[in-house]
Amino acid sequence: MAPRWCFALLLLLCAAAGADASKGKWDPVIRMPGEEEPATGDNSSEEGEDGVGTRWAVLVAGSSGYGNYRHQADICHAYQILRKGGVKEENIVVFMYDDIANNPLNPRPGVIINHPEGEDVYAGVPK
Repeated sequence: MAPRWCFALLLLLCAAAGADASKGKWDPVIRMPGEEEPATGDNSSEEGEDGVGTRWAVLVAGSSGYGNYRHQADICHAYQILRKGGVKEENIVVFMYDDIANNPLNPRPGVIINHPEGEDVYAGVPK
């Protein structure tokens, strides 16, 4: 029984490898529908000479309430890391409830921390 499965698996792998080879060169770029493939040897693009486009980030914390403090704190911390890493403020989209910084249970009103001795990660996050 096992030799049959091994043979079938080997046959399937050979067929898959042959199918990939018949398509030609692998294109590592993900393109949008309707976006045309650049001409061969054409290195100029909207992205510039270095080939790096605009970096975007979407940060989402879907939970609310002081009991889910860590979720909003993580989003605020991620925002600060992205800003320090050079991502422009207008290229960071933040979706989160804004109900813990000024929550009556928060021992530091108006402040969100991501570590017991950490600094305020809430400051600067778009609200």
